[in-house]
Amino acid sequence: MIHKRPTMLPNLFDRKPTDMNGGHGMAMRMWPKRAACVCLLLVAAMPVSLRSICAGERQQAAPNIVVFLTDDQGYGDLGCFGSTSLQTPHIDQLCREGMKFTDFYVHQRCSPTRLAFMTGCHAHRAGSTKVIYAKDRIGIHDNEITTAELLHSAGYRTAIIGKWHLGEWEAFHPVHHGFDEFFGFLTDLEQGTGLYRDRTRVESVKHKTDGQYSSRLLDAAKDFVRTSKDGPFFLYYASPLPHTPWLPGERFKGTSSRGIYGDVIREIDWQVGELLETLKQQGIADNTLFVFASDNGPVLGINGGDAGPFRDGKWTDFEGGIRVPCIIRWPNVIAAGSTNSQITGIIDLLPTFCELAGAAVPTDRTIDGRSLVPYLKGIQLQQPIHDSFIVPGSVIRQGRWKLLTKRLKPGGKSGREGQRPAAAAGSLFDLQADPGETQDVSARHPDIVRDLRQRMQAAVTQLEATKRPIGRLPETVDQTSQGNRNRK
Repeated sequence: MIHKRPTMLPNLFDRKPTDMNGGHGMAMRMWPKRAACVCLLLVAAMPVSLRSICAGERQQAAPNIVVFLTDDQGYGDLGCFGSTSLQTPHIDQLCREGMKFTDFYVHQRCSPTRLAFMTGCHAHRAGSTKVIYAKDRIGIHDNEITTAELLHSAGYRTAIIGKWHLGEWEAFHPVHHGFDEFFGFLTDLEQGTGLYRDRTRVESVKHKTDGQYSSRLLDAAKDFVRTSKDGPFFLYYASPLPHTPWLPGERFKGTSSRGIYGDVIREIDWQVGELLETLKQQGIADNTLFVFASDNGPVLGINGGDAGPFRDGKWTDFEGGIRVPCIIRWPNVIAAGSTNSQITGIIDLLPTFCELAGAAVPTDRTIDGRSLVPYLKGIQLQQPIHDSFIVPGSVIRQGRWKLLTKRLKPGGKSGREGQRPAAAAGSLFDLQADPGETQDVSARHPDIVRDLRQRMQAAVTQLEATKRPIGRLPETVDQTSQGNRNRK
């Protein structure tokens, strides 16, 4: 496994400003990546016969991995998840050829979900449940061992395209957290949002959701696939869409019956189709695990996303905020057109990818996720990988039952959905009979309420004992001189 130093932040802060300007991400290899390189050098030193055996086993066992994560897309915003007004033919094809996850959980907002993805843990355990902005001077802690680092240590080439959102300062840059390449958006306090290639600022950006950037992000992803086709590789395509403001590219304007939001969904669908076609052209689609999911539910109060049968949306722990569409395609392994309705979540991707890559899941810390591989391979388990899902201190779901341990308010403003009421702490919902969380049945099931309260308390106690800090900048660090002011 990767062993990380107690902290790397002082070393990054001690660098001169000129050391941080320009350059490819590979040129500034941090210690964890050096450790991975040393491992690869050891493999290179093996006898040729042994090395060939190892390479042959990896070629058969380790798929390429693509994760396409959208931003604020609702559960009901795909044809294969029930929409009759949005056209998503490429994503629907992905679903027909793969497995549909109906009970896939994330956090209710952007940064926490991405933190959970990178660490395999509830964001609460990894130190932050808030959206991370440049002004906050925080980001993913250097002690965290990320999904990208684990795959990199297993011989994967790694790239992130699009939206990082786990810290805007140099210390938190994705090239210091396991990614060989980065092409996407970061925000500088003085220069504003910019498009970056690795650590070099390419240009300033007014809106990262502007459709003009869709083709550029897609081209970068395609180039990475082509140059990495001998694999294995990990591509994290973190789309900034369909977050507001909605600014679809010219070719997609007016193409949807759902207005401008629908146009943006068409744009997302096009990108998925183009990536799948590129994988097929390179002859690697069948050995590529392709994951499609959203980072949280839709923004409500505007004429946009749809949470399907679920209550509310982004910024809430109602099902509409934390339950999102997820599809995984892996031909010849996953049964085409299959469905999984067990409790799963974005925390499960890290251990899943580790198992597929032959990398060890970290054992020096609590990892909340569990491998999805048995589900993907259709293996019958005596017990599901999760018997419950929690948002610590807020909600707990076990089987059909969901208990609110605090009062939940609606997310966003009231709009076409009308007035959306709050729900009192102690409310119990039967998600099987009432997926929209409309009827509190706590009075009828006091034993279930008591049991779920005890389970929540035990989970929170364990989390408090094992939670880790978010990364924080020393007060002496100035982004102007020591941050990500990487000019063209």
